[in-house]
Amino acid sequence: MDTKTEETSETRRVAKAAIFILFCVLLERYSTAGISSILFLFFNQKIGFDVHESTAGYHTYECLLYLFPVIGGIIADSWLGRYRTMVCMSIIVAIGSLIVAVGVIDAFNLPIKVFSVIGLLVLTFGDACLVTLVPTFGAEQYKSTEVKSIDWFFSLFYIMYNCGSIVSRFISPILREDVKCFGNDDCFPLAFGLPAILMSIVTVLIMISNRFSEAKQTQGTTVMNVLACIKHAIVMKFKLRKNPPAKNLHLLDYSEEKYGTELVRDTQIISKVIVLYLPIIIFWALFYQQGSRWVYQATRMNGDLGFYTIKADQFNVVNPLFVIALIPVFEHILYPLLSKVAVTTALQKATLGGVVGGVSFLVSAIVELQLEDKYLHMTWLIPQYLLMASAEVLVTVPLMNFSYSEAPESMKTILQALFFLSAGLGNLFVVIVAGTKFIESQFYEFVIYAVLMFADIIVFGMLARRYKSSVQPNSEELIENSKFNQESYQTRL
Repeated sequence: MDTKTEETSETRRVAKAAIFILFCVLLERYSTAGISSILFLFFNQKIGFDVHESTAGYHTYECLLYLFPVIGGIIADSWLGRYRTMVCMSIIVAIGSLIVAVGVIDAFNLPIKVFSVIGLLVLTFGDACLVTLVPTFGAEQYKSTEVKSIDWFFSLFYIMYNCGSIVSRFISPILREDVKCFGNDDCFPLAFGLPAILMSIVTVLIMISNRFSEAKQTQGTTVMNVLACIKHAIVMKFKLRKNPPAKNLHLLDYSEEKYGTELVRDTQIISKVIVLYLPIIIFWALFYQQGSRWVYQATRMNGDLGFYTIKADQFNVVNPLFVIALIPVFEHILYPLLSKVAVTTALQKATLGGVVGGVSFLVSAIVELQLEDKYLHMTWLIPQYLLMASAEVLVTVPLMNFSYSEAPESMKTILQALFFLSAGLGNLFVVIVAGTKFIESQFYEFVIYAVLMFADIIVFGMLARRYKSSVQPNSEELIENSKFNQESYQTRL
């Protein structure tokens, strides 16, 4: 092995454009988390929804936030390009936030429900399209051989993401309740208006980052191309069912003549990963209840610390605090320990994270049972938040990196969008459960979610065990990185 080559390959760097992207993540996450942290109580206290309706409304917002990224990928790959789409969408988020902020000013006597729905839809669409474009644009600043730098970027990305969450989840509830403005007894207008200002700054930072960009965006393959390839393959197989080819073909091979070898191969790769994402839907269903069911738990608890009283929607700040603290602990302590028992890949870590997520809901069920008999302090919520933060680190960071590294060059935006789509479907699952009011007891609902998570993660573990990576280093990479990079490709999953 060439020692000099290995040392060069291991050197981590932060690209100039990536620095601005990371600050964009900080401000964009403040805007998103700031809105989501107060949204449940906004629906409940300002709009007048009951607990179940407020839960459904909150998760509808989160659901759309992760369903729209596919549209953003289509716009970026087939029309505007990644950079211009990011600029347009950041402006749209600012406009949507401003619409909600104006609509909740009592002095204007505007139809608050109409303005809230329109504003939330607009800002959700814009922010959802940014979700996949920002990390992909940042990761594109590195060569595919810079494995350490890409890993480091995604870690920094998630740290900045959670720093934005910490600040917003602490400040937004204060703006909502403690500040009085425009003749209101609260200041929801400021809580929604500040994100509009910050997203305007994000627009400027994206423009600056593009000036330092080291990457040339390749023409992406859109979701429409992928769907057309799959549709054609199904049609052709049906037509040839009476006279099948001599050799046994993969379903998508039936599209090779029309769409070419590359698109068929890339679609086969992406379809394997999509199957893995299906069980992750249940994890997201549990994860996002931190902003709804767990907030409702906090409203029935004592937040007095002596020197300060924690607001129910403010307690969510402990999640990103735990995440930031846990990332280095996991990197330097937990992961080396797990490697000794052969838990090293992203899929193995995600499997463990699903188990931990299920345990967090068992703990929340115990807390709920205690709440039925007595008035508890909010610190009782800490164990379940700590467990869910641990699950988040084990699932989200590895799978974001997994999505980027496994995706063919032409499909990196698509696969990131489909990863976030699983989060949207998880929220949709909660919307259905909360909307039907099928389970009246919150205690039993938490237990059922936990059991469902344990059963679901068994399926995920089985799929992960059978999954074979499609990432193969090309000849140039082998020459440049020698044996070191061969080992890196095999261990990144």
